[in-house]
Amino acid sequence: MGVKLNKPILIAGVGLSITVWLWSNLGNSVLAMGEWSVSGAIALGGLLWLLQNKNKNQQKLPVIRVNVDSKTVDKAIAQTQQMLISLTQEAPELTLTNLAEKLQQLPELLKRKNLTISITGGQKVGKTALQNILVNQKNLSQVTWLETPLDLGQSDLLLFLTNGDLTESEWEKLQQWHNLNHNIILVFNKQDQYLPEEQVLITTQLKQRVESIIPPANVIAIASEPRSIKIREHQTDGSIKEWMEDTDPVVQPLIDRLSDIIANHHRQLVLATTWREAIGLHKDVKKLTNQVRFERALPIIEQYQWLAAASALANPIAAVDMVIAVAINGQMLVDLGQIYQQQLSLSQAQTAASTLGELMLKLGLVEVSTQTIAGMLKTNAITYLAGGSIQGVSAAYLTRVAGLSLVEYFQEQDVSVEGWNLEKLGAKIKQVFGQNQKMAIIQNLIKLPV
Repeated sequence: MGVKLNKPILIAGVGLSITVWLWSNLGNSVLAMGEWSVSGAIALGGLLWLLQNKNKNQQKLPVIRVNVDSKTVDKAIAQTQQMLISLTQEAPELTLTNLAEKLQQLPELLKRKNLTISITGGQKVGKTALQNILVNQKNLSQVTWLETPLDLGQSDLLLFLTNGDLTESEWEKLQQWHNLNHNIILVFNKQDQYLPEEQVLITTQLKQRVESIIPPANVIAIASEPRSIKIREHQTDGSIKEWMEDTDPVVQPLIDRLSDIIANHHRQLVLATTWREAIGLHKDVKKLTNQVRFERALPIIEQYQWLAAASALANPIAAVDMVIAVAINGQMLVDLGQIYQQQLSLSQAQTAASTLGELMLKLGLVEVSTQTIAGMLKTNAITYLAGGSIQGVSAAYLTRVAGLSLVEYFQEQDVSVEGWNLEKLGAKIKQVFGQNQKMAIIQNLIKLPV
């Protein structure tokens, strides 16, 4: 595969590789092609760190909420509009009419008078019975009711029903909805199945459990379909007459709360829903943009992994290996940055490439990958005895991991970054390394024409 060396950052690095190769092969028999010593034992501590942190307990979802006002909504719409324009320019072959029409409809959503309220929750918690009651309330006539919709994003208010304490999965769902700026009423239904003191205890526990995301006024106990009660009547002849009698639903506290929210917080509900619609469209446009850019980035990564392999084969000195790796990764970073609209100077790219290499060493990826590749090459005596195969394949593999890590990192950036988030970049490197440890991927690299 031909590679044009018209990149300024590469000229010194690759030129140094060729010079050392000539010197090594023509005048110095002591320096032979050996192990790719970049790996070394430096990464042992990083590998142990990875193993120690592998089984850390998963943290609970953080409580995050955006303060949605008109400016926030306008900003979200404008950012989505700008990204859609950019995508249209980058990929004019794509049909984006549907997304553009949805975006144009968002300002109209802010003017609507009707609200959509979703009733959701687990199985057999009384969703249908409650909806049947609420639909017939005159003071809630400007409401469209949805029972367990697939898409909660278009709902202005969520009624989440439970018939007791929350499960862990229900609690996580509530946090996720809260983080998406959903307004939630937690409804403790079927309270009639408990003794009065138990009803108070469960309601209090629910309020304490969700107090960080749902105000106490939005935790309400009801009985939408109470059980019939047995009536006993003593007759004058001494006999006892028994029958079952239906009781009226206990839902007035919920109706009063809904009426208050609709009357006093209509604008806030509509703003939050429109914001979610804008954010959802932004994610759709972002996904398409990343797909287009990845298709353009992958050939560049493959180009540089081949160049890294060829340079490693030509170079027997570890210190020079590092110089070349920085040169190659630096220029690859510049090229990928242009695709993802992350403008970086050559000096910034060199610094970033050095940081990238240091992270990979610290995390132990160099040593692990080199040992894996060496083991695979041993199965083929010819390739193993060809004294540069380990260096070449390892260089190609690590360059690929570096490139894909940068792509993952850039995909989450909307605008040019002024500095590097090393923690975030390190997480992306570990993620990509894990995804690319499959034997098939490494075997394909072993077949590289190095």
